[in-house]
Amino acid sequence: MLPSSATEAMPGLKVGQKAIDFTLQNSAGETVALRDLLTKGKVALVFVRSADWCPFCRAQLQALQNSLKDIQATGVQMVAISYDSPATNAAAAKKLGLTFPLLSDTGSKVIDAYGIRNHEATGRADGIPHPVVFLLDQQGIIQVKLMRDGFRERPESAEIIAGVNSIK
Repeated sequence: MLPSSATEAMPGLKVGQKAIDFTLQNSAGETVALRDLLTKGKVALVFVRSADWCPFCRAQLQALQNSLKDIQATGVQMVAISYDSPATNAAAAKKLGLTFPLLSDTGSKVIDAYGIRNHEATGRADGIPHPVVFLLDQQGIIQVKLMRDGFRERPESAEIIAGVNSIK
């Protein structure tokens, strides 16, 4: 895990800031609002580049699915967010066997609001986020931010669990 001073230098909202509310479609076409998730407890927001074409994202999502019971045992609700369309995410969720929500931020409005758009990405990757995990307390305050320098390595399930367990 990176020291907090390193995450401070990385793009996006910072630890201690309030997460920006959103309403997005999941892969089943249903709307999911952050404010509704927060009424049920802590939330892990996992931003991925693409569940469709990014092999590192697919590997991360599958690892999270494999550890889902352990992650949920901490009392956190996990949702993944990509810039892919609901139809693309539905196909990816089915192929990967995901049982947690995979939300579509078509147009990258939430990605931009969180300040994590990768501005170097072009072509079909235009609009992707830097891969980052925000762990929110029930008030929607970012308590932990997990991120790597680069897109190939991702925060692991054990780090998410440790991060959630550190939230009071």
